[in-house]
Amino acid sequence: MNYKLEGSGETLVFIHGLSDNLLYWEFLTSNLKKYYQILRIDLRGHGDSELGNDEISLDAYVKDLKNLLDELKIQKVNLIGFSLGSIVALDFTRKYPEEVSSLVLMSAFHKVDNHLEEVFSQFRKALEDSFEEFYDLILPMILCPDVIEENKEELETLKEITSKTANTEAYIKAIDASLNVNLEEDLSQINIPTLILAGKYDEITPVGLQKDLQSKVENSKIIIFEDAKHNLLVGKNNLEILDILKNFYKKRKEE
Repeated sequence: MNYKLEGSGETLVFIHGLSDNLLYWEFLTSNLKKYYQILRIDLRGHGDSELGNDEISLDAYVKDLKNLLDELKIQKVNLIGFSLGSIVALDFTRKYPEEVSSLVLMSAFHKVDNHLEEVFSQFRKALEDSFEEFYDLILPMILCPDVIEENKEELETLKEITSKTANTEAYIKAIDASLNVNLEEDLSQINIPTLILAGKYDEITPVGLQKDLQSKVENSKIIIFEDAKHNLLVGKNNLEILDILKNFYKKRKEE
């Protein structure tokens, strides 16, 4: 399992989304490592983590994280999960509540409704063709049109680079592992400080789904970004989210 550990102090664990890797968090973690110990991980089959021969499931992702934390002798963490990473963070918290101090969930989901099932089905079909097909499908779902237009060349270059190392088998297995997820009944068990960050125009995990999650998690708050879809870490949102996280952890420490 590939990971990066840096900084010192209270531990923040960053868990990326489908087809991403630990580099997704570069901006936030490069700033936060001045104040905290930062642990970034690559989920199975993502980045430089091996897929392995085990069955891929939500439980497998959670066990991987638990084993890594035990190996690193880290007993208490603050979890930050994006999309696929949000259900890993939620399930880890449900199974090991004494080890989690707080939750930040970005573009999150806690169950697969009809809409998300259809989206996952589209992703799966595209991945069966090629990573490039998947990339072209998902791009307008995660970024607003103006962002795509302004960064057209960079995004095309990114597609060429990532297609060379993409593990489509791992991504398909991650989708299959997510399809039967329903953590709804377990959310009442979570009572730690929880922050949900959502994009107003999210086409993958719509705001309504994330508001439903927020309503079921005690001691939680939702912040909606007016100019974002699924990927929140774009443009000025980077600095805004950095400030939000700093204030969230500072306030939690004072309580």
